[in-house]
Amino acid sequence: MSIAVITTGTELLKGTTLNTNLAFLGRELGSIGLAIRLALTAGDHERDLYAAFSEALDSADTLIVTGGLGPTRDDITLDATARFFGLELAPHPELVQKVTQFWGLRHRGRVPKPVLRQARAPEGAVFLPNPNGSATGYRIETVYGGRTRRIYLLPGPPREFEPMVKAALLPELAATPEQTGHEYTLGFLAAGEPEFQLQVRLEEALSSFPVELAYCATPSGTRVFVSGADREQVHKAAELARTLAGPAPLPFGELALPAPVLAELERRKWHLVTAESCTGGMISAALTAIPGSSRSYLGGAVVYSNELKHRLLGVPREIFNSFGAVSAECATAMVDGAAEQFGAECAVAVTGIAGPASDDTNKPVGLVYIGVRAGEKRIVQEFHFTGDRDSVRERSCGNALLMLYRLLHEDEVDTAAAAGR
Repeated sequence: MSIAVITTGTELLKGTTLNTNLAFLGRELGSIGLAIRLALTAGDHERDLYAAFSEALDSADTLIVTGGLGPTRDDITLDATARFFGLELAPHPELVQKVTQFWGLRHRGRVPKPVLRQARAPEGAVFLPNPNGSATGYRIETVYGGRTRRIYLLPGPPREFEPMVKAALLPELAATPEQTGHEYTLGFLAAGEPEFQLQVRLEEALSSFPVELAYCATPSGTRVFVSGADREQVHKAAELARTLAGPAPLPFGELALPAPVLAELERRKWHLVTAESCTGGMISAALTAIPGSSRSYLGGAVVYSNELKHRLLGVPREIFNSFGAVSAECATAMVDGAAEQFGAECAVAVTGIAGPASDDTNKPVGLVYIGVRAGEKRIVQEFHFTGDRDSVRERSCGNALLMLYRLLHEDEVDTAAAAGR
């Protein structure tokens, strides 16, 4: 099975909307041993969709199209698909009833004609239920270029798209008898490992395996993906990669630090608080994005001003006068103050200059101090990050979580290093 994906929407091309559907779909397909061969994004114009259809079907026999199934003028996917493949498009009683009922949940009166456009179906299409919106998904079996093709049309809004992928699309694809074209992937985060050095190490060690390696650098380490057609070989190669990926590789499937950090805190029955200056709540946001984070994360304070650093965390004013807010001394007082004032075994504190300009102390943009406490252990580190404001903030957030993760696993890391791992 070869799969191509077309995500539609002029807003995606303009950069005003992030294309999260493609990333989600790639992960979910990988979980059942399938990979995307080609991905395209098309604007809301028939000519663009036709060009995307032609290119995608030159590479794949299964096409997944997301977006453009709504009631507005720029929702043209259904009409363009029917015309491209020469299919009749007509209202269907089942869909008329669904759209009418969905409209009645939020509005009064008759359903407007534009909204009833969502009640049409291509001839022979199988419906894919969408419990979270008025648009229906479709599976279309057709012939193109002398070959049988399978076309899936799914709504674009993630709150509709993601449940439909899990409930309808994945089970269908997983049950497809044809096994050719399967690709199995295992991924993990090599916490704290730089991309280039890790690549050199792994490429040499895994050269005899029938697998492909891919890497993605992040502020807290490098994501490693091991892929291949043979599930057993992929697993063996991935296990070897983890043993060579530094002292703190995450388990398979873990590609970011917040969930493993929270899991370790919960295992220890410890709690975490944060004190953020230049990151402005980014660490808190990353942690609270994980379901169940409240079991271990108590909360935090965004202390942008010196006055709030003093009032909420108890940072002595003498520190500001003698060393400045961006200093190791201030980060130490912030992390200690957060742990003590908020009553937690663990704490993270960040203070720095994100830019684009320095403060009145003339300290350089990118200078950041991060303090971390875990039980009786405490470390404070100085960083000099490059890049724009967003980059400095993201790297500060990533390194803060990395420092905490390492401190929580310090005993394990020392034991592994002593064993010559």
